[in-house]
Amino acid sequence: MKTVTERIEKTDIVQDLNDNSKLLSQLTDVLSVLSKDDALTIFQMAEEGIRSEIDTPTRIGLTKKQYYTRLKQLVDLGLITKRNETYTQTAFGRVVYQKHIIGLTNNIKNSKYLQMVDVLKSDPKFSDKDIMNFISKVEPQISQDLSDGATKTSTVTTEYEDMVRKILEIIEFAQKEILLITRFQNDLIVNAILKKANTGVNVKVLADINLVENYFEAGMIKSDKNKSEREKVVSNPYYPSRIDRRYVQVPFCAIITDSKHVGLEIADLTESKKFKMAIFADDANLAESISTTFSGLWHKSSKEHPKIIQKSIKN
Repeated sequence: MKTVTERIEKTDIVQDLNDNSKLLSQLTDVLSVLSKDDALTIFQMAEEGIRSEIDTPTRIGLTKKQYYTRLKQLVDLGLITKRNETYTQTAFGRVVYQKHIIGLTNNIKNSKYLQMVDVLKSDPKFSDKDIMNFISKVEPQISQDLSDGATKTSTVTTEYEDMVRKILEIIEFAQKEILLITRFQNDLIVNAILKKANTGVNVKVLADINLVENYFEAGMIKSDKNKSEREKVVSNPYYPSRIDRRYVQVPFCAIITDSKHVGLEIADLTESKKFKMAIFADDANLAESISTTFSGLWHKSSKEHPKIIQKSIKN
């Protein structure tokens, strides 16, 4: 007979597969619609705005059926929207247009230079530096694009909700390991980490010793036969699971995944309990540095929450 944990793990795996299937389906739908000439024409024109007028289809060289069919598809996919009788690109549509349509168009124009890079890379006589120096003289923009793709990327957020969304993204793509230092508790992050742990990703969590202090001090742990179990659940939202969670005095929040992706909180010294900002980067050197800090804190940490330790001493 399967245990509750096994049933939960199976449910989570099925849910992950369903989520991935939905994402793949949405990606296929977007690519399928934008691969049509008439749809792409409307999408491109929507960057400047398309007035909703009777003669609009004729003016852009489409039949009414073509125009309204593609228009509905683009709206349904969230790529364009209607505002004040004008169809314009949505925020999602602008990102797709700028990063993918324009970016792909430029890459196609410069494909011969990219082919040159592949040919040069196949010859051991040329180093990456030699190739980049050559391409920078022939086509500077291609050199810049290749450099951008090879260098570290970083983003900064000053909104707590944006920080949470970015952490969820990092967790979603973690393959082998997640190291988390936290002084906040967020159910979305907890659930995302639990799902990853259930797929076999190694997870270690360092929680601030004051994180659940208010639960104990507020008397939220009732004195009954289930008190011991309730203390474990309140002090550790990952209980029961394979996640190794410990307690220590946390100076800031941080997350490192696969020794490469990093999220680092910049704490406000004047209001330490308030979120100020966070930096996210794909930087192996920074990841190694924060991992060293994590290891030092882990060495000082306790497996049991201080309140539980104090109770054990009294008894």
